[in-house]
Amino acid sequence: MGSTLKTYAVAAAFAVTGAVAGTNAAAQSLDGFYLGAFVQNDFSTPAIDGAVGVWAGYNYGVGNGFVLGAEAELQYDWTTTVVAPAGSAFTGLLNARAGYMPTSDFMFYAKGGVGFMSSGVGFIYDFGAGAEYAIADRYLVRGEVVRVMGAGMTRSRTDFKLGVGYSF
Repeated sequence: MGSTLKTYAVAAAFAVTGAVAGTNAAAQSLDGFYLGAFVQNDFSTPAIDGAVGVWAGYNYGVGNGFVLGAEAELQYDWTTTVVAPAGSAFTGLLNARAGYMPTSDFMFYAKGGVGFMSSGVGFIYDFGAGAEYAIADRYLVRGEVVRVMGAGMTRSRTDFKLGVGYSF
C-alpha cells in the first residue's frame, strides 16, 4: 500500500506543480462560505469501500495567498467488515484547513481533524491534502487524499475523494 500511496502522491504533486507554475495571486475567489458533495473510494483494498457525502465550510484569506479555514463533512460509507465491524456507517468529521493559492482560482491545502463513525467504531481522526479549483465564478471542483484512523477500526483507511461545490 505504501508504494501505491506514494505513486498517487507523486503524480498529484506533478499535476499541481504543472497547473500553477510561475504564478502568484491573493486569496480571493475561494474566500468565504462554501458547500458541496463528494464521492470517495479506498483504493487500498480489493473490495469497493466507498462513500458519498456532503461538506460545508469557510475559508479566510490571511494574505499573500495563504488561506485558513474550517470544514464539516457528513458521509454515508458502504464498507466491508475490514473497516467497520458493523458494515455500513455514517461518518462525521470536523477539520481545520490551511492552504496556499498560487493563483486566484486554485488552492492546494492540508487538513486534519476529528470525528465519529456510527458503526460502533466511535471516535476517529484524519489528516490529508488536496487541491481545489474555482470554475465559472462560484463553482468549484476538488480532489483530496485523506487518511482515517480510529481505535475501533480494524484497519486505517486511505480515502480518495472527488467533489463539486458552490461558494457564496
